[in-house]
Formats: sequence, C-alpha cells, structure tokens
Amino acid sequence: MKMDRKRAFVFDIDGVLVDISARLAEAARLAGLERAAAEGRRARLTEEFWRLFFSEELLRLDRPRRIGIRLLEERAREGVIVVYTGRPERLREATLEELRRFGVSQVDWLVMRRDGDRRPDYVAKVEELLRLAVRERLEVVEVHDDSPRVLERVKRLFPEARLYLHYPGGYKPFEASLLEFF
Repeated sequence: MKMDRKRAFVFDIDGVLVDISARLAEAARLAGLERAAAEGRRARLTEEFWRLFFSEELLRLDRPRRIGIRLLEERAREGVIVVYTGRPERLREATLEELRRFGVSQVDWLVMRRDGDRRPDYVAKVEELLRLAVRERLEVVEVHDDSPRVLERVKRLFPEARLYLHYPGGYKPFEASLLEFF
C-alpha cells in the first residue's frame, strides 16, 4: 500500500548538486587526454583518468551547483532525500564533507557505487536505488540526474516518478525517448 511508504526525492551529485567541470578538465589534463581534445579526436577515458577523477585531491576543484542544492532543500520539506552517485564508496566521507561544505543540510541516504564496480552509472546507480527503495519502502516520486541514460532506466523501474534532466545552464522535465522502446 502506497500510504505507508516514504516519499523519496532523489538527487545525483556530479552535475546536479556539484559542478564538476574543473575536476573533469584537470583529470583529463593530468591523464594526458587534453591533447586529443585539442586535436579534435575523441579520447578514450582511461583508467588513469578515472583514478584521477575519483581522487580526493581533485574533489577540491568542485563547486556547488546552487540550482540543484536549492531544489534539494525545497524537496526536503516534502519527504526524504536520497542522494545517489557513481562515486566509489571509498569517497563516502569526503563526499559527505563536500555536501556539508556546499550547504546541503539533509541527506537521509547516500547511495554510492561499491568500490571496484566498473559497471556504467546507468546500471550501477539505478540498481542500488532500486535496492534501497525496496528495503526502505520508499515511493520514488522525483529523480534529478544529468544523464538521459540513467533517467531512461529510472523511468522503467519507477514509472510514476517525475524526472528532471540537469545540464550546465539549468534543468528541465525529462521524458524518456521513444528510441528506448525499439
């Protein structure tokens, strides 16, 4: 029965609550991927890039994304807050500290990727969210993410949820594309 379930509002971190553009650029530079971009070539994101991108040292380059944080704070009055991320579990304390520093006052659950889990975020994040929702009897009513692929997967599992796609200049309601049905 829906009435005994907690209303959950779900927010991704990177690209929704946090501006990661400087961390992305620095990880690419340090991993030697900057030259490929300058030459107009698509660089394969290497293991070194991901090691650098998910390092505590480079988290210092992140900046708060005020629009995402404001939305989270507004939704916190309406239900529980689930923050989920593709960041590895080993960054839990650094991530919580970063969120506190950026003014995020309520995180009821922080769902992170297990260390060593290399599945795409649209698989890992959504699977962990489903696990949490079942275990804690959550009614997922709204999800904010910057990945259309993640939101398409969320829509399949939580068809009643309102979905919002975040991008550098703002966010908008997301409707799953027709391509996913073919």
